[in-house]
Amino acid sequence: MPEALGDVDDALVRLRRLWSPGRSSVVDDDGRPVEMSSLLVVEAVARHATDEAAASVGDVAAFCDVEASTASRLVDRAVRAGLVDRASARRDSRRAALTLTPAGTAVRQRAVGFRTNWLTQVLTGWKPSEVAALAASLTRFAADVEKAPPHHP
Repeated sequence: MPEALGDVDDALVRLRRLWSPGRSSVVDDDGRPVEMSSLLVVEAVARHATDEAAASVGDVAAFCDVEASTASRLVDRAVRAGLVDRASARRDSRRAALTLTPAGTAVRQRAVGFRTNWLTQVLTGWKPSEVAALAASLTRFAADVEKAPPHHP
């Protein structure tokens, strides 16, 4: 098993490059590249906002695995880019209520399309059962990581 863990570690390090700046070709409505941090904020807001409640800076911090002060700066950047609206929360005016703008929704749709098109290319030649097994394993792995995130002593 230790050798397999080394292989998993190596694969994860190699996959980290997927999220490096310059790897994404997602653009805004004006054709400008969108910063990775803004894409992460857009994704966090999209995943946490509901019909009943907007997303919060805390939701962004948790999704991006950063401190609240860092998340606040990332949100500010996404707001300046016109991707996210920030308003006072209805129940607590000290908290921010975050929602996607139409431009933010469009950027998210382009980002999801970019990723799924890329995955389609990468997985060409894989059997549907292999793709299903990969999806199941990655979903399980992601859930386990969320339960026990890495920490440094």
